[in-house]
Amino acid sequence: MQGTKRTTMLAIVVLLTAGQALAGGFNIYEAGAKATALGGAFTATADDGSAIFYNPAGLAFLEGSGFDLNLMPILPGAKFTGAQRPDGGHSTGKTVDQTFPIPGLYYYQNRGDLALGIGVYAPFGLGVEWDDPENWIGRALSYNVDLATVYVSPTIAWKINDQASLSMGVDIAHTSITLNKYKLLPGNAMDGINAIDITIEGDSEFNFTPSFGAMIKATDKWTFGAMYHHSKKMAIKEGTLTLTNTAEPGLAPSVDGLIASLGGATHTGSTMLKLPHMLSLGTAYQFSERLRGEFDMVHFGWSTFSELALDFGNPLLNQTIEEAYKDVWQYRVGVTYQISPALTGLAGYVRDETPQPVESMSPLLPDSSRNDWSFGLAWQASEKLTFTGTFMAVLFDERTNIVDGEQQVFGPEDLETNPGGTYDSFANIFGIGVGYKF
Repeated sequence: MQGTKRTTMLAIVVLLTAGQALAGGFNIYEAGAKATALGGAFTATADDGSAIFYNPAGLAFLEGSGFDLNLMPILPGAKFTGAQRPDGGHSTGKTVDQTFPIPGLYYYQNRGDLALGIGVYAPFGLGVEWDDPENWIGRALSYNVDLATVYVSPTIAWKINDQASLSMGVDIAHTSITLNKYKLLPGNAMDGINAIDITIEGDSEFNFTPSFGAMIKATDKWTFGAMYHHSKKMAIKEGTLTLTNTAEPGLAPSVDGLIASLGGATHTGSTMLKLPHMLSLGTAYQFSERLRGEFDMVHFGWSTFSELALDFGNPLLNQTIEEAYKDVWQYRVGVTYQISPALTGLAGYVRDETPQPVESMSPLLPDSSRNDWSFGLAWQASEKLTFTGTFMAVLFDERTNIVDGEQQVFGPEDLETNPGGTYDSFANIFGIGVGYKF
């Protein structure tokens, strides 16, 4: 019983820290419909309200006041094929159909040399819910997780002259998380009996960090831009863990005793969700009166996510878990073409390298590098009103955590909960934007 008790405690530790692992591999760069259609290559353009995220210095070159309302529903999916079993078969799994509506809400006001703005968007988040959770092979690690981080960003931009502007602002962030997994018996094997359904829910304190932007219109054809959002440490000080006995009648009394020995069905703990800095450097070129192109390089400082420290107020539960994420660059290309005075075509491409080492791959986040393709249309309905529609296909590289016949893990204990196999993921992103100028 003592060994089982320790295993349950460690399972709870893994569950509580899972949220950080998820955030580490899923940045949401889709903060506006027009920018999404351009593959996010918008740092040197930033000519609508979503500039508050992509480069707030762009607000200084907008005229008057206006708002931009954007909604980008993300429809993700993933399939899992496990390593071959001795009987020649494979364990399989798939995620359920889900839709996550990502907001991008912005208001700006240009007062001549100074422009003010405020935006609401969600640059980090994830939802992974596996089908048939009672039988899913990875249920000892996760069968459902939802994480959302929302930024509210007031900003100010200064137009130095007709060619240059600078900006600064504050990113006010909040994170919420819900996770579900099973404690399995016997021995925490992945084919064991579902004994305890574990749920965690937590909300972070509000976090305040700076953001900066710059834009230079060097010539009639060349524009350069830069933006920076500082890294964050989201403190979750009172995460709530609930343990629910799901064992069959014959085992239920023993499981009740196990839960009681852990101090009851409800526990609290604290952890820190580390979000990386975002730095984008972009250049745009006006090839002709109708054709414009932009290239951006975006750097994410994921190396801050090297490990996870958990304080449960109990030496048996406190733990530091290795993650070993690395800094990465994204490469984004966007093209606009003026089809008619009122209609503009938009297209983009992204090469997005994963920061996640293969050892961290799991049902919580089966991340991999990806290629994104996007296109859209912007319709100028009147001098004041603009509508934008977009679509982006996110194509993940197929990825396995088995190399040369061996599952890659940080420690042998991970083999107890993390299934070995191959993940094949995708996401479709739709977007609609409405812009209105006063």
